[in-house]
Amino acid sequence: MFKAVKITDGHANFFTPLRFLFAYMVLIGHAFVVVRGGSAYEPHIFYQFTMSYIAVNLFFIASGFLVTASMLYRKNMANFLSARILRIFPALIAHVFVILLVFGPLTTTLPLWEYLTHPDTLKQPLSVLTFGDTDMALPGIVPNNSEHIASGALWTLRYEVLAYIGTLLAFTLGLMRARWMLAGQFILFAVALPVALYSGLYDQLPATAQSLLRFGMCYGLGACIYAYRERINFRAWLVPVFFGIAALAHNSVIFEVLLTLAIGYGLFWAAYVKFPRLNFLQSGTDLSYGIYIYHWAVLQGFKHFWADISVWQLILISTPVTIALAALSWYLIEKPALGLKTKFANFLARRKQKSLNV
Repeated sequence: MFKAVKITDGHANFFTPLRFLFAYMVLIGHAFVVVRGGSAYEPHIFYQFTMSYIAVNLFFIASGFLVTASMLYRKNMANFLSARILRIFPALIAHVFVILLVFGPLTTTLPLWEYLTHPDTLKQPLSVLTFGDTDMALPGIVPNNSEHIASGALWTLRYEVLAYIGTLLAFTLGLMRARWMLAGQFILFAVALPVALYSGLYDQLPATAQSLLRFGMCYGLGACIYAYRERINFRAWLVPVFFGIAALAHNSVIFEVLLTLAIGYGLFWAAYVKFPRLNFLQSGTDLSYGIYIYHWAVLQGFKHFWADISVWQLILISTPVTIALAALSWYLIEKPALGLKTKFANFLARRKQKSLNV
């Protein structure tokens, strides 16, 4: 466990349980938000950064690594698109209609027919699935809660999809042929973020641009680590060293860059550490996406029906319900959809060929 850890090919890693942990960290952080009435009430766990903030960054670092690996392994646009579309959209479509047709009617103050025919209800599938507005502010829902939205965590998915598009474009343009090109994805954002902070430009940027800097840096770090995976050793004792260096710079514009490096280094040590007694976790069911997309509605629902619930009561009661919904999502939607990757890739390839022949 304390030897140098190397990244290995194949599925002998702990990304699946780690993603579960990250999704659960988001649930815990958001429980504070739902109970106490706003994001300002989520506890900070490392200076100004909250548990959910760091967890989402970890998701993007892991995604940058795994999606880059997928693109360079497949080297095929149709196969890449098939895998990415089927990973995101089937479960998301199901989620939208579960929220519309179950959560909404259970928590709205409107009569059922008025709720179902309300313009704000009818626009939700298009709004969410195009990532224009993912909050699902359904009419009359959870009237006594602090935030009247049903899907408060989905907003990050637009940046995940943008990252996929960026990877596809980079591959198409030949910008993934060399290690330094992949490293450049991280360096670009790791320089741009502190420059924007130092110049004062950051506060003038729209929230979308600020998030692009944040998630671009995290995703780029994952791509960079994939590029140099054979040359990097990960050692347990260096994890607190990285965090210590970041802490020393907590008042500087490079703080978030250094923290991203610290959590990224820790992530890959944890993902590839040799711990045979826990190897059974490597082949576990991937419930992380289901937990991530459903936890907010579960938290909101319990808060709606139990107004004086405490944070820890909410976490305790929401955990099994969210995991159950995630399991249903995996076994009924996600896993069957992913089983269609080859067929869907062939369909996309045929469509592309037909368009070229026109």
